[in-house]
Amino acid sequence: MAGGGWSSLPRELLKEVSARLSSDVDHLHIHQVCAHWRAFTSLLAACRPWILAGRGGRTGLEPIGEYFLRLPRGDARRLEVGAPPSGLPYCCGTSRGWLALVDDDLSPTRLVLLEPLSGTETPLPCLSPLTRILVSDDPLASSDWIAIAAQIKGSIGQKTLIWCPGDATWTMMNERGTSAIDTIAFHDGKAYYIDIQRNIVICDLSTGSDPSPKCTPIFYASFVVNKLCRCHRLHAVRGAHLAVCNGELLLVVLYWGSHPWPAEVYKPVWTPNQRLELHERVRDLGDHSLFVGRGDTFALSAKEFPAIKRNCIYYADIACNKPYWISVFHLESNVVETIPYPKELHRMPYAWFCSRKPFLSSLEGRLHE
Repeated sequence: MAGGGWSSLPRELLKEVSARLSSDVDHLHIHQVCAHWRAFTSLLAACRPWILAGRGGRTGLEPIGEYFLRLPRGDARRLEVGAPPSGLPYCCGTSRGWLALVDDDLSPTRLVLLEPLSGTETPLPCLSPLTRILVSDDPLASSDWIAIAAQIKGSIGQKTLIWCPGDATWTMMNERGTSAIDTIAFHDGKAYYIDIQRNIVICDLSTGSDPSPKCTPIFYASFVVNKLCRCHRLHAVRGAHLAVCNGELLLVVLYWGSHPWPAEVYKPVWTPNQRLELHERVRDLGDHSLFVGRGDTFALSAKEFPAIKRNCIYYADIACNKPYWISVFHLESNVVETIPYPKELHRMPYAWFCSRKPFLSSLEGRLHE
């Protein structure tokens, strides 16, 4: 580099540097430095995140289906990421940039976590039948991550189980006939999830003095989200979700058209006797937006992900009779923006997926209309 400055960095070094960047905006910036850098660094083929679309399994449960990554835009272009691993065509989870894959949607015998960019596979003990898998952290970046599973119980109920790396089997978390994981957030050593009756359930996952994660969480309380509306009239709840943004746990309640606002965001506070209180409504997420739907939820910064808008709630609809499949709620203006449902896509939106690293332009040939 002597005498040439930064513009003469070897191309091998530039490629290595660009491969280590984690945000979309950093990839755009490094590509714009100079002609030399532009020649040997890759532009993004598509900015994150994507929607994962799938079909309902033979059990009638929505989470399991063949997975297709689509850009959440009007054209809803499909992003091919290569064929699924042999014998694992069905997806039942999209946590932390990983896909949970099984070999059969009715009676699975094999369950694997897949990181689709590197092809890294992490096998888990299989459960049958199975509806959803979520993980608390990135298995490649954390040594104390856990997996939580939802499993059918009876004709209408579900039960939840937990698994820690190294365990031979899953451990029961909750076997109440009405429980299910509709949405989940991990925050300060606890798992917060909303069941099918829209109760908020809290599980303590702290390790205490033992360095290994506890696999017998304690349920603190449950609260009916349907009763949280402060209006004088009863309004139908469209969806309720928990998400972590800027280190804070947030509760997102979505309403149907009769409510004064399409969505409300609150910081849930629990009193010493474990009662839920909602303080001031959150109207400004700063540069962040929340991505909510069934299963995993997360917050992304518009500064790091140029494809998204700030201070919004991106919601993945599951109602197939609607002319749209993605709704974008602008918290500042209370305006609802809808993204049309692709006519050629005969699959339901399932969940959001944000990869650990961007798909670079080396995969551009796999991007199709």
